[in-house]
Amino acid sequence: MKAATARDSLLADHAASRDEPPSAAPTPRLNVLLVEDDAADASLILRAIHDHPNVLSANAMAEPLLALREIEEGRLKPDLVLLDLHMPRIDGFEFLKGLRRIPGQLSVPVVFLTNSEINKDVLEYMRSSASLYVVKPDSYVELRIRIDWVVQRAISGGWSD
Repeated sequence: MKAATARDSLLADHAASRDEPPSAAPTPRLNVLLVEDDAADASLILRAIHDHPNVLSANAMAEPLLALREIEEGRLKPDLVLLDLHMPRIDGFEFLKGLRRIPGQLSVPVVFLTNSEINKDVLEYMRSSASLYVVKPDSYVELRIRIDWVVQRAISGGWSD
């Protein structure tokens, strides 16, 4: 009788384990590239990025042309690009055009993170292939909130609402 009870118990345990919902898939962790020529802004933004639990790595580059070369040569593989708009040599729009010409970079989300609220910049963003246009806030707390929101949208793919 004990053998039957043990067998029945094992069968019941096995059946119960099949009824359990599968464990949730782990939340992706992103490789973030920040292209920002202002060292003070880059430092604050990197701090906010590094504080996010869904960020695996964050690289900052002050030279947009160098960043494009690193991506093209496969040394940088960003899942999300945060991009300043007004930089020397090439601006954020030119960087974005260059990025989209690199194989495998067409669908990488690019978020303009800029101080510019100029209408022509906003209109050009709307015509571009960028995912979002975010104005840099004055406070670190607000920056952190915006970075958290951007990272969550990059993970979920929710750029249209």
